[in-house]
Amino acid sequence: MKKKFVLLVCLLITAALGGRFGEVSIASPAIDRSHILSADIADPAADLSSLVLTLQDLPPGFTEMSSDYVASLRNQLSQGRQFKPASIFAYQKIDNSKLFELQLLIGFTVQLSEPTLQAMFDRASGEGLFAKAFSQGLNDNKELQFNPPATLTLQDKIGEVSAGWRSQGKVENIPMNCDLALFRRGQIGVVMATIYLDGTKPTITISEAGRKFDSRMMELRPDLTQPQ
Repeated sequence: MKKKFVLLVCLLITAALGGRFGEVSIASPAIDRSHILSADIADPAADLSSLVLTLQDLPPGFTEMSSDYVASLRNQLSQGRQFKPASIFAYQKIDNSKLFELQLLIGFTVQLSEPTLQAMFDRASGEGLFAKAFSQGLNDNKELQFNPPATLTLQDKIGEVSAGWRSQGKVENIPMNCDLALFRRGQIGVVMATIYLDGTKPTITISEAGRKFDSRMMELRPDLTQPQ
């Protein structure tokens, strides 16, 4: 039963991130670059595939989700987007020694080389466009009903700009919370989601996970995380 439930939750997260969520566009209109000096043109996309939150950044008990799941998630995120996920990570904690304890933590980055893209990402995050699309993606499953996202205060200072959101609903009649953290530092935008049982305290909050990843970004890519 637990295995089936975890699989269902994983499928829901994938569908939400890659479905309605993937329809949110932050792309800027075409720009005439004929008059722009070469020094003003954004650098080519960097390889950020290794820029991920690691198991060492998380409390004990978390494990990596399967490579097949991550590949499926990458494929979903790449559909219909005018930007591609630069890196993806996905972890789970399932404690079988207790009655029932579950937490999934999933995130991805996107490189935003141009100030226009950065501003649009900031707006979509702060105005809840991403969060609403994610909630709608969950509700595409007729058997589910998640509430519209509500503002979630992030206790930690994350990125140059950040926004937190929470959707609450039920999966197989089990109350769940789904928390989102969206933030940007320099040219890197981040989307993180965690889902866990309502009424329980997550092993790591979305705010704590975001802070750890933000620190890791600044350490590994100082060239891309400077204020713009």
